[in-house]
Amino acid sequence: MHALRARRAVAALLVGTGLLTLSAGAVRHDLSWPDSLRMARRFWRAGPRGRLLNAPGIARDAGFAAEVIRADAIWPRDEDVVLTVGRELAPERRERVRRTTAYLLAPRRVLLEVGQGTELHLRPVSAKGPAR
Repeated sequence: MHALRARRAVAALLVGTGLLTLSAGAVRHDLSWPDSLRMARRFWRAGPRGRLLNAPGIARDAGFAAEVIRADAIWPRDEDVVLTVGRELAPERRERVRRTTAYLLAPRRVLLEVGQGTELHLRPVSAKGPAR
């Protein structure tokens, strides 16, 4: 009986020490709270043009980058977007392009649709016609 209590006490002590160690690392700040809030504000105010600098894979495709910037300016922020990606692109590449597009068009969701060739096109979810 005493051995079981001793084991539980040692286990509780180890768990407590581990949690304190983890929380001590979490409390340490790399940036002060005002600086952190300022960085978040800059990200959301930057829009897709500023975010494009951090997405070099899309920035290389100037035509698609211009389409993303135009879409962000025209379409409402609460409307989701359908990204049509060509069948010839590998599935990993399609997902990477979808994630990068979602990053550029935040806070919109970007849904993936497989199309023809290697072209990339965007359209709002509410649009019934073919991708533009």
